[in-house]
Amino acid sequence: MQLNTVYITVGTTKFDDLIGVVKSEPALRALQARKCRKLIVQHGNSEPLSAEETQLISKKYGIQVEQYKFRPNLEDIRAADLIIGHAGAGTCMDILNNRKYGLIVINDKLMDNHQLELARQLAAENYIYYCGVTDVDAKLATSDFQALRPYETQPENMQKFVQALNDLMTG
Repeated sequence: MQLNTVYITVGTTKFDDLIGVVKSEPALRALQARKCRKLIVQHGNSEPLSAEETQLISKKYGIQVEQYKFRPNLEDIRAADLIIGHAGAGTCMDILNNRKYGLIVINDKLMDNHQLELARQLAAENYIYYCGVTDVDAKLATSDFQALRPYETQPENMQKFVQALNDLMTG
């Protein structure tokens, strides 16, 4: 499966490890093998890629990089063949509601991490894949994204999602 456009998002958080891994040699090779031609990086409060890094990625891998701190991202989501993001509830809902393939990356540096529980639940229902930062390249290289189920945006599914979030936060 070709992933022409890949959107990376950290939301409003700072997740330098995620930004760092997507510019790593193994991750870029995996993206190149999947025919990625455009990488859109919403870096939030994380350190952006340098001009030298974006030029190198373009020259060596044939992947154009566009990046920004914050902006309305609906167009980026809709344009993406794959969304790689932190496991925030908003990012997960963006993936599901827009029926996109998703790879959720767990930030294991967070205390009392509900992200892992949310990602596990969505993966158990076959809506997304998830991994830790050190496994992003392997997941990109080996995951069959077409095997994921599209999310049905019916009111009862949203209610189940909200209930699951409430259970995670209070349990």
